[in-house]
Amino acid sequence: MSIAVNEKLVTWIEEKVKSEYADDISLALLYGSFVNGTANSRSDIDCYFIPRTERGYRLAGTFMIAGVGYDIFPIDWERVRNIANLEEGLLPLVGDVKVLYSASEENLGRFRGLQVQMKDNLADKQKSQTAARKRAESAYKLYQDMCKPNPLVEIRKLAGHIIMQLADAAAIYNHDYFHCGLKMQFQDLLKLQKEKGIPIRICEEYLHTVQAKTAEESIRHSYGMLCTVGEYIGVGFSEDLPKDHAESGEAAEVKDSALLAGLYEEISSTFNKIYVCCETNNYILAYLSAVCLQRELDDAHREYSSE
Repeated sequence: MSIAVNEKLVTWIEEKVKSEYADDISLALLYGSFVNGTANSRSDIDCYFIPRTERGYRLAGTFMIAGVGYDIFPIDWERVRNIANLEEGLLPLVGDVKVLYSASEENLGRFRGLQVQMKDNLADKQKSQTAARKRAESAYKLYQDMCKPNPLVEIRKLAGHIIMQLADAAAIYNHDYFHCGLKMQFQDLLKLQKEKGIPIRICEEYLHTVQAKTAEESIRHSYGMLCTVGEYIGVGFSEDLPKDHAESGEAAEVKDSALLAGLYEEISSTFNKIYVCCETNNYILAYLSAVCLQRELDDAHREYSSE
């Protein structure tokens, strides 16, 4: 997909909001590769909006152009505030955006205030350390799941989520985050080691986990990173792991199968990232993207399976 086509789409989104949803949308924002300069020939446009009314949610949509998937999706003010308070990931969605549309100076000022709030929270030692420790604790819970009987694909998926959470923990502990998301996460982790002096073993275990070929290697190296990050940020982990438990027998709610169109867009977008990684021999991002793709497929199976 050429840059020119994506630029035309950005113009189309802006005009659509102004002409059809001016009274229903507080803000429309761009983020990701189109904004941070890391786009490639298969990159999409990352766009979200903050609704003002129920009608505003109708702007949401997914579509495909020349094999590239696009997703325009809503995030409410509460979730933006949660991100600014470091309670969720996705910090670039607040910190690294281009405002495409603002309904008023008041709405823009409100968002700018949340950007300042996020910056202040990152700079605050207690708040950044608390957020970092919560991410490390989330990684430990994933490690507990990993230590149950699992097929290799499940172990590798969990290992990927563990190292992503732990990398986030190391960055936030140092009052920062990964401005380009997963695309540059390992490179930025190396910069943290060089500039902030985080233990080199964090980077080594991250890389070893990506390169692991067996379940035992995945478990060993993800645990190595877990322990190293935990020691670095002051979190201790018990060696007592939970015993297996029976899965719930509750039937999953059957969802509208038409929603699978959005899933198809998401899957196509992630596959494009993997294709580019293969073409450029970027095996680290290929692994992380595959982990995210597998999560999407697993979630879809749980939501739409009739079994």
